[in-house]
Amino acid sequence: MTSLCTSLIVALMIVSASLPRDAVAAEPKSADYAALSEAILEGKEPRVLIDLSACQVHGADIAGPPIKASIRFDGYMIQADGTIAFATTHMTVRSDRSVREFLSFRVHANGKIDVRTATLGAVNFAVLKESSFDCEIGKAATFHW
Repeated sequence: MTSLCTSLIVALMIVSASLPRDAVAAEPKSADYAALSEAILEGKEPRVLIDLSACQVHGADIAGPPIKASIRFDGYMIQADGTIAFATTHMTVRSDRSVREFLSFRVHANGKIDVRTATLGAVNFAVLKESSFDCEIGKAATFHW
């Protein structure tokens, strides 16, 4: 009986090891430009977690607004100077009107990130508001894939 039980346990372990599994480990996150660049070149699909309050309003010594977001992008471009560029747009409804929001990011090899936002009228695409922020990987932004 013991031999039969042992054989069944071994057989179950072999079958179990061969069954497909969903990944259990968390996706890696990047603390630097090099890992992000490598992930993009390997065809991974990064998303950014950003905290604009940990950024500075471009050209001022003022913290950004208390906005946190997780954003996934359709594509990334690594430019000749090594800058990683990506952008996205989405429609949203504010209390006074529908708008299209445009977000663009430029990640530099030194870990600095230029973030630009523009709010456009949904009907005529007129620029209603523009903002720019200076952020850093590891301080205001982390990338996950």
